[in-house]
Formats: sequence, structure tokens, C-alpha cells
Amino acid sequence: MATKPSAVIIGAGASGMVSALLLAMHGYRVSIVERAKEPGVTMRGFLKSRVYFDSGVHFVGELSLHGVLTAYLRYLGIRDLPSVEFDRHCFETVRFSDRGDFSLAADYDKMLAGLCADFPAEKEGIHRYMADVKAAYYSSAFHTLQGSPIRDETDPRWHIPLQDYIASYIRDPWLQALLATPCLYHGVSPENVSFLQHARVAGTHFSGVRTFTQGGLSLVKAFEQRLAEEGVVLHCNHSVVQIHCKSDGTLSEVELDNGERLGCSVVIYTGHPGFLPQMLPEKALRPTAVNRMHQLYDGMSAHLLYLSGGTEPPLLLDKKNFLYCQHARSFTEAFKPLHRGTAGPFYIMPGPSVLNRESGQFDSVDFVAAIPCDAAEYRAFYGTGSGKRPSAYRAQKKQRLKELYASLCRTVPEIEGLRLVDGATPATLQKYLYSPGAGMYGVAHDITQFNPLPVTRVAGLFVAGQAVTGPGVMGATISAFLACGYLLDHQNLLNGVRTCR
Repeated sequence: MATKPSAVIIGAGASGMVSALLLAMHGYRVSIVERAKEPGVTMRGFLKSRVYFDSGVHFVGELSLHGVLTAYLRYLGIRDLPSVEFDRHCFETVRFSDRGDFSLAADYDKMLAGLCADFPAEKEGIHRYMADVKAAYYSSAFHTLQGSPIRDETDPRWHIPLQDYIASYIRDPWLQALLATPCLYHGVSPENVSFLQHARVAGTHFSGVRTFTQGGLSLVKAFEQRLAEEGVVLHCNHSVVQIHCKSDGTLSEVELDNGERLGCSVVIYTGHPGFLPQMLPEKALRPTAVNRMHQLYDGMSAHLLYLSGGTEPPLLLDKKNFLYCQHARSFTEAFKPLHRGTAGPFYIMPGPSVLNRESGQFDSVDFVAAIPCDAAEYRAFYGTGSGKRPSAYRAQKKQRLKELYASLCRTVPEIEGLRLVDGATPATLQKYLYSPGAGMYGVAHDITQFNPLPVTRVAGLFVAGQAVTGPGVMGATISAFLACGYLLDHQNLLNGVRTCR
């Protein structure tokens, strides 16, 4: 009997667990190494004061019955995981301090009609811009499950900054800001993200937005069950200290911090790319590649405020998100250094208790407010989360959360009655996301830097994760299929996913 090929997956986030499942389903002996005590740590959410907060999976596109992400999950053996839909007619309310509220639908045609009704003088530009977003989104076979999985987007205009792209069609500054609001879903400023990368995120919401009925924890549990069924071995609470290669440069084994060595012919690395070079033998990667990985910077960081109170949500947040922008300040200010967040933007998202409150499973409604800020103010506390945080950090966190909560309540009076249960800072993100720059989505997909490709110079070593493709469950899943496709054939994988749609 032929010996099964062996693979080690570094990191047990969404991309790591998907990679492990794919290889195990196709005949590999697979081990996952995860530095946290359990897999999917950022997607699990947490309990505080008997309230469940879905701190990692806020909303997901392409999760409808025939959605692309649903097809990927079915292919992986994760079926019938209950989900609930946001208000499709008003997925998001955007409030400008000087011009009132605008509703954005989670539906391409409804969004198009709503924008044209609110900005009739911009109708032609709106139609052209939205058509371009749709074309760019569907140019990827990983989003359509059709056509060639490896193809170039040849339209050079798709690679210019989003801000310039919008301005080429739209003059109204409020409408320009509205079209740029999905930048908060990927964490890169309209000045620095390409139109194509932005469209790949914004387009996931054109056919509805949903989340898991029981929150991100239910998705993690489904992954854990499938990993156990496929015989994947988990090594949690351990880190990789070295990836060893043979004399011919091929992979031989992965060494853990407890001295254990895992033999393998394939490694898929899903962590922050900046940490990969130190795990490899000297000169395994070209110096230019090493420099690029070390110089990668993260996208937007933020404070997160966890809010709860009562059993009924404010109407403003009933199955819909809310964004406040102070229009005297450019939307791009939120992504710049020294931004403290007290003037907004404020982004508030309802949790599973709001979306699924008819079930009677939840005693109190919950919300997460994300407030972009400069991560540098917490840099002195990076790496201090393994035990009790320093008193200086705890004092700073308490003061900043109090300050931001007061600003939020003054700005959005509809949330009166919601109490601040807890909060997270950039130092929290740095710890749990293991991200050097404390970015909410890790490495920024910025036109000024070169994000890693899935294939490396080391035979058998591949890179996956949000840094490769894009943010969220969708981006992480696609990155895993992209990396594993070099071993299992991209077209075969996509053909299999297509049959599950």
C-alpha cells in the first residue's frame, strides 16, 4: 500500500482549517499547528456578563442557499449550517453629520435604484460605476465558479486607486463617500486600495448578507467536527520554530516549540507573512522576497466596543448595520496615522441575538461598534497579553473606551440604553490576530505593496490567508482553495464546488 503524502498546516484560522480539510479529503495525512489553545480563536466570539458577542464573524456575503461561500462549505462537508439574513432592503444605514441618513441595500438592483433615487443627477455615473464593480467581482472564477481559475484581469483601470476610480464617474462628495464605505470591510483607505480589490469585497454583498444563526462559534465547531472525521491531527498551544529542508531544498519536517518534529512534503503557511522567513533556512527565499515580507504593513486597526441592553434592538439596528461619518472630516482620515476615533466614523453591527431574536435563545441583544484608530498608541503594550496586562495598559484602555463610548452615545442618540459591557483595543487585535501592526484584517491589500503569492520558491511550501486574497471567511476560504489547487488542480476543485451550488 502506498504511503499517504503528509502535510503540515501552520495556523488554524479559517484558511488553515479549509486547507487541512481539502488536503485530508484528497488523501493527505494532515497536521495543523496552532499557537492558540484552540482552533478558530478569532471566530469563536466570547461570553461576557452572560451575553454572547460574535467578535469575529459580523456578517458574511455569498451565504444564501445558492451562494458561492455556501457551495465552498458544502464541498468541504459543512452542510445545513443555519444562517439568518440581514435586512436586504437596508443592510446598512449611513449617516452624514451634515446631510442625514442614506440606506444601502444588500442587493445589486435595489442598491442601484436607491442610489439613483437619492442622487438623480449622478444616475449615469452610478450605473457605470456599479456595472464596473459587478464586472470586476465576477472576473474571478473563484467568485463565479465558472471559466479558468487562473486568469489575469487585463483592464488596467481596475488597478488604479478606488478614490480616483469613483471620482472618474461621480462628482457628489457624499456619494463618493457612500461608494467607499466598504473600505471598512477590508481596512484599506480609498486612496490606497485598488478598485479591483475593493470590488472583490463589495461585490460579495450584491445578493444578500447573512450571518450564522449561532454566531462564528457554530462555524468553528462545524470545522472541528469535519477535521476530526478526516483524521486531521491538531497541535494547539504550540508554535513552529523551524521549517526544515533536505539538502536538495525540498521540505523534510516542521519543528515545534516543544521539540516535536512533524515529517512532511507539503507545508501551507496561513499566518502573517512577516513571520515566515524566520521559520525557514537561510537563503530558502530570495532576499527581495524576504524584504518584501518584512516590510508588509497591516491595514486599519480599531477599538471594538461590545454593547448590550434590553431584549429589543433600536430600530436603527434591527437587522441592519449603521455607519456614522462626520463629513467635515474626509472619510480617508479614518485610515491615517494619529486618528483617535472620537469624531468617528462609528460602525455598529448587530449580533446573532438581534438577527435571530424570534427564536427566544437570547436573553439580551448585543452589538459590536468598530471605531477605526491609530494602532501606534498601544505599541508599547504589544506582546504583553500572555499574562495580566500592565496597569498602564488597563488604565489607558479604560479611559479610551469610556471616551469613545461617550462620543458614540452623543453622536448616535438612538443607542441610549445600551451599556458598554467590554471592549477591545489594537493591543487585543495584535494578540489574538498575531498581527504585528494590529490590523483588523492583517496585511493591507495596498497598491503600494506587493502581497505574497500562494506559491513560493521552496518546493511544497505554499502561503494562504487573508494576506493572499482578501478579508473575512470568504477571502480566507478562497485563499485555501487557491493554495491547495497547486497540489490538487484548481479546475478539479472548482468543478467539485460547482456541483455543490
